[in-house]
Amino acid sequence: MNPLIPAGAHVFVDESKSKAYYVAASVIAPADVTSARRAIAALRRPGQRRVHFKSESDSSRNAFLNGAAQAGLSTRLYIARNMPDKTARPLCLERLLDDLVAGGAAKLVLESDESLQQADRRLIAQHLKGLNGGQGFQ
Repeated sequence: MNPLIPAGAHVFVDESKSKAYYVAASVIAPADVTSARRAIAALRRPGQRRVHFKSESDSSRNAFLNGAAQAGLSTRLYIARNMPDKTARPLCLERLLDDLVAGGAAKLVLESDESLQQADRRLIAQHLKGLNGGQGFQ
């Protein structure tokens, strides 16, 4: 078991491509999912559906991060430097999957470009098959 990823955790993943390739995975214990969703929704400005850090001010980013921490979210960051995105993304996702399987996570939600979804599904299925006979997430 991975002590940083509680059994049954829901994991929400996004990426950033600024000077390196970053995959950020926010981990939420099953009992905290509903309250975390409410807390995150309360952090968005009126009419805002999503928070995109690259277009937020430093004060908005800080307020959002503080609110997310108070809501019980923890975030794991996977970083690949000095390689093309095409190499970095699968590498980061595979390390993430290793941690999620070791921790017994239940649900994985990837925020990704539609053009990457098919490749992501293939990578996830292939990697999970090698790790645990194909047992996946919801």
